[in-house]
Amino acid sequence: MDLNTLLIITIAVLVPVILTVIILKKRAKIIDDATRFANKLKKEATSESESLVEEARSNAERIIADAEYKQHAAEARIERLNSADKEIQARLKQARELIEDITDKSCQYAADIELLTEDDLLSSTSYQNDRKDVKAKLKSLATDAITNVRGYNSDVNIGKFVAISAKADMAGALLLSVVEMLCSKMNANNGHLAAEKLAETIIATEALVKSIDSRAEINSDLKALLMKRLEIEANYKKAKQIAKEEQRELREQQREEKKARDEALKAQKEAEKEEKIKAEAIAELEQQMLNKTEAEREIYQLQLDALQAELALAHEKMERAKSRAQETKQGHVYVISNIGSFGKDVLKIGMTRRLEPMDRVRELGDASVPFTFDVHALIESDDAPDLEATLHRAFDSKRVNMVNRRKEYFRVSMEDIERELEQLEINALLNKVPSADEYYQSLKLSSQTITNKEPVELHQS
Repeated sequence: MDLNTLLIITIAVLVPVILTVIILKKRAKIIDDATRFANKLKKEATSESESLVEEARSNAERIIADAEYKQHAAEARIERLNSADKEIQARLKQARELIEDITDKSCQYAADIELLTEDDLLSSTSYQNDRKDVKAKLKSLATDAITNVRGYNSDVNIGKFVAISAKADMAGALLLSVVEMLCSKMNANNGHLAAEKLAETIIATEALVKSIDSRAEINSDLKALLMKRLEIEANYKKAKQIAKEEQRELREQQREEKKARDEALKAQKEAEKEEKIKAEAIAELEQQMLNKTEAEREIYQLQLDALQAELALAHEKMERAKSRAQETKQGHVYVISNIGSFGKDVLKIGMTRRLEPMDRVRELGDASVPFTFDVHALIESDDAPDLEATLHRAFDSKRVNMVNRRKEYFRVSMEDIERELEQLEINALLNKVPSADEYYQSLKLSSQTITNKEPVELHQS
């Protein structure tokens, strides 16, 4: 085998091997390049992904932090509002308790005070007339309190006659004093005890006169009138007690009416607040609807309709509460005079819704006039403005001021007032005679001052 042939064979064998090696190297390089490129892409993708994730996480954390801040702010505001609401409720509770305590005490004190201090104002006309009539008859009979013996033995025993006559006068005076003392100490609950004491006094007095003459007796008419006097006083004291209880019931009723008015005012304020909240919610919802789609607006419209219905209901509640708070005409019509300021037969006829009508009377006499007013009548009425207007119309021609009709002074007498009230079928307690204490005491003091002035002595120089 020659050299060329060997060379050819060697080349033939080596060339495929070399080509295979070259191909494998290129393949490895391609794979390596592809791997590096893939790793690069993977790294870039991972980096970008991590960047996106980080950005998303950052955005999420920012959103969460913002939401938490707003939540904390809202919670803090709610806490402040709750704290303020609790404080307001506590103060409101204290105020209500204070008002109720004052109201209870005022009603309790007022229940122990008659509407007017003048006894005669609480006395009926029949009581005054009966008392006057009985006292006159008692005074007449007291001078001849003993019967059956006076004068019978005058021609036989002058001493006994004189003794019986003296005892008769003494017995009459004693019994009159006792019955008036019992009347002064009587109340609505001890009339039977007063009657027992009077009966015991009559028996003891009769026993005393019988010690002089066994036939002597206390005049039966006198005994009957003494009991009648006590009965009249007992009925009067019972009437006063009934009037006092009626005043207590009236004040209790007024207290309940005040509570009703307070509740109505509270309901009115709450309804007004609710109406305002609903109106603001509607305005806010309408503003939000401007930026919504048609479908979203339809959903919002349902909420809007519901809010508008609630607004109408809140407005209706507010109007109803307002009407409740204003519907009251109960009060007192007063008839008062001031002789020192306006002269006799000049009466003021007015009206007040005060729970204590005398407060209004005292206010009228505080500074505008030199003397306090005398009260002739305090007439309670469920419609005081109408009763006042009726009396004003009845005495319209007797007004003191014919120009200014707001002036409530009339030239009328208490008899005129009484007749008009009878025509209106109003049973009122009237005080026909004014006391005018300050006026008459001022006249007396003025007269004493003039009398006590020392005369001026003139000395010649």
